[in-house]
Amino acid sequence: MRKSLGYKSRLGIKILLGFGLIWVLPIILMLFMSSRHLQIIKNTAVEGARDVLISSQEKHLQELLIKEASKLSVLFTRIQDETYMLGSFTQSLLNNPAQLSFRNGSRYAMNREGYYGNSINDGNSVLYVPRYEPAQDPVIIVSESMDLLLKPLAEREGRILLAYMIHRSGVTRAFPWRDFKRMPRDRDITSWPFYYLADPSHNPRKKVLFTPAYLDPLSREWMISCLFPVYVTGRYEATIGIDLTIEYLLGEISGNRLSKGSSSLLVAGNEIIAASANLPLETLGLDPKIPPHGQKLSESTSQDIKELMTNLQTEKGNIRHIRTPLLRAFAVQATVEPLGWKIVYFVPEDEVTTPASESASKILAETKEMRSNFIHILLFALFGVVGITSVVIFYQSKGLRTLLRGIFELGNGNLSHRIPEDQSEFGQLAKALNSMAYNLQEKKRELQRAFAEMEQGRKLTAVGRLAAGVAHEVNNPLATISTYTQMVLRRNDIPEDVSENMKVVMGEIQRIQAQLRNLLDLSRLQSPVITEIDPNSIVKEIVDLVRYEASARGVNLYTTLCDDARTIPADCSGFKQIVWNLLRNALDVQEKGGTISVVTCFMSVEGEASSFVIEVAGEGPGISENNLANIFEPFFTTKEVGEGTGLGLSIVYNIVKNHGGTINVQNRTPKGCMFNVTFPITGGK
Repeated sequence: MRKSLGYKSRLGIKILLGFGLIWVLPIILMLFMSSRHLQIIKNTAVEGARDVLISSQEKHLQELLIKEASKLSVLFTRIQDETYMLGSFTQSLLNNPAQLSFRNGSRYAMNREGYYGNSINDGNSVLYVPRYEPAQDPVIIVSESMDLLLKPLAEREGRILLAYMIHRSGVTRAFPWRDFKRMPRDRDITSWPFYYLADPSHNPRKKVLFTPAYLDPLSREWMISCLFPVYVTGRYEATIGIDLTIEYLLGEISGNRLSKGSSSLLVAGNEIIAASANLPLETLGLDPKIPPHGQKLSESTSQDIKELMTNLQTEKGNIRHIRTPLLRAFAVQATVEPLGWKIVYFVPEDEVTTPASESASKILAETKEMRSNFIHILLFALFGVVGITSVVIFYQSKGLRTLLRGIFELGNGNLSHRIPEDQSEFGQLAKALNSMAYNLQEKKRELQRAFAEMEQGRKLTAVGRLAAGVAHEVNNPLATISTYTQMVLRRNDIPEDVSENMKVVMGEIQRIQAQLRNLLDLSRLQSPVITEIDPNSIVKEIVDLVRYEASARGVNLYTTLCDDARTIPADCSGFKQIVWNLLRNALDVQEKGGTISVVTCFMSVEGEASSFVIEVAGEGPGISENNLANIFEPFFTTKEVGEGTGLGLSIVYNIVKNHGGTINVQNRTPKGCMFNVTFPITGGK
């Protein structure tokens, strides 16, 4: 019996070994080979997808920062322009005081504190003379004429804390009114940075400049000033300045944060001008006990921050990964023109890498699930389902090959490739990879659209600079003409016909000034002033303005206005410019005779008005296919030299875009073209 049992036991062992060699060993080999495929999936898909996502996040952060830097560039350029305008006006007054005798009505006296001026806010600028002498009266009288520009400038620009003139004799004129009794009595006002940084020793090139951050002795606020030196017959006479508070700059650089935990700062050279409240001073190696503005990055105790400061001096824009024991973050920087300052954002590493790691973890979890399924296949094969096991193994290997091919396609940049999906585990993984590829493709499209918008903004910024230069050259003589015209109109002894003619001249001056302001505002991408307007009445008004000229050319001008009398939310001036430019373009290209039509209507969705549409169509020669893509570019024109600037349609495009609308153009058969402008309606009456 013992031998019989021993024989049976040995036989059972042999059968088990044979079964293992025939069936289990191949399955184990297949599992080993599949594990290699799984390892390739992990190394290729997980790490590759993580790197692609992180790179995409970095590019997205940099594009956003460049956009923010462009906004600050527009702000500083405008402040420079306004300082230059105010300085040029003051220089003209001091050079020839007799050209303008404007008095603002303020009364001045010596107060108990010992300074001369208007100690009560009478609605005009404030005069502050700490050590009054009768010889200063000519400068005091001339400075009153500055109210012609100081008051409208401060009222229009809410960002300006104070606009002022400090004369070398100590005479100070500023607006809005401030109580100068709080000025330190032991220090001459001309010894402060907001005066002497514009003098010949500090500004030999006589240019508009910005000061470093300083503590204002009057308001006790940290701020920077834009300064302009005033010279009369080659002699330095006064400093013109416009103050901006650091708090306002903080709002500009912190109002649109790149991420939840990001912090930001504005740097001039290696000195911090402004920084967000959450800037980690201690982790940056700076002193956390004092405000960040005024501290220098070169004084940091962190070598990485010192290297970052060096990069700020040599590079226009990049992204740097900082890894220190206290700080792990991405430092993104961009240049703020025209000052050459840098805006820097510190984005925590986790906020960039965590989304990518989560996506990679999902793929890794799928690979682990696949490994578990193969173990189940091995157990199933041990029970003898050899045929089904073989089919499953073949199917699974095919799925792996399909996944690998798909992953390599995605890794090579073909984000439009899609892996076949089914109800298997591989199908679930394929679904996850397809979803990842779709999201990456959408992000890529968003970056391309953002780049196109940034490129258009760059071109319009260039237009703005050119327009600003032309406007300054025109505004100075135009201001003088306007001043003398007003002086003539105030006289009571001129003939009535002369008075009427001078009023016509004044109206034309104001029209030119309005056109210059509109060109500057549009080219600088200002936000529209939205009010409720009646679009049909404005269209009719503009059509009536050009009807006489159209009739003189033999052109028939037809209008078809919708009967709906509701209003739309839009900028009135911008809306008029759209209709005017489209009608003028149609009339300019129209041959003698022919017809121009203007049609308006409200488009409705589910019974609610959703948009207002204007169509302007003419019978001119039309637009060639090669030019259709460029007609909204600044300075693009098909007219002869001297007949057009190429800015009209660019301005129209900019206004429509700021309203969130669309503008399209198409050629008509047999000739002519039609412009279609759509304004969205968020609510109307």
